[in-house]
Amino acid sequence: MKRRTLLLGSTTLAVAGCVADDGEDPGTETDATGDDENADDADPDSVAGSVDGEITRPECEVEPETVEVEYGDEAREYETATTVPYPDSPSSFDRDAAVDYVETFDHAYVTHDVLCDRQSSGSVLDVGHSVRTTETFEWYDDVTVVFLLRAGGAVSGTDGEGNLWEADIGYGGVVYAIDESGAARVEFDDAPALDGDEYESQAPDPLESGELVATFE
Repeated sequence: MKRRTLLLGSTTLAVAGCVADDGEDPGTETDATGDDENADDADPDSVAGSVDGEITRPECEVEPETVEVEYGDEAREYETATTVPYPDSPSSFDRDAAVDYVETFDHAYVTHDVLCDRQSSGSVLDVGHSVRTTETFEWYDDVTVVFLLRAGGAVSGTDGEGNLWEADIGYGGVVYAIDESGAARVEFDDAPALDGDEYESQAPDPLESGELVATFE
């Protein structure tokens, strides 16, 4: 298991430091029941070939708009939040490149998830994305599995009457699998309640229960 950790507040984008070897054995993993998982003889041909279906992800293009907020007799102008474009295919697929791609992709995913197909009145002024912990799991030979513990969501906006609001966003887990064919993603809802040494044994496998979110040519 590889880990890199960074403690941050809510920011637009937070990228953790370099991945360092923590000295753990990267061999076959064992789950809480004692069963071997992700053994070498089960190594997938590719991410895109292992996850059924077409690319599934929120996708739209939201441009900034100017909105006015009344403060008594004074009106102040704010720009609304915009979607961050999904990144291009990685130029390489080593561990560091895979981690960088996943962190950048997840930031874009959060902005699209918040801003696309909004039904509520008012406007979102800022979407936060803050990575607290990044780990890679040595589950497969040719697929990099990346876990993020990160906070992501709308942190400020206006309601239907033009009043400002702010929100705290809690941390949540997400796991990506990435190789030269594409990337798959699955939410890891239980991650915030776990100790750090439990992430790998409890994490869902994106190749088994995730969705295909990108393909590379």
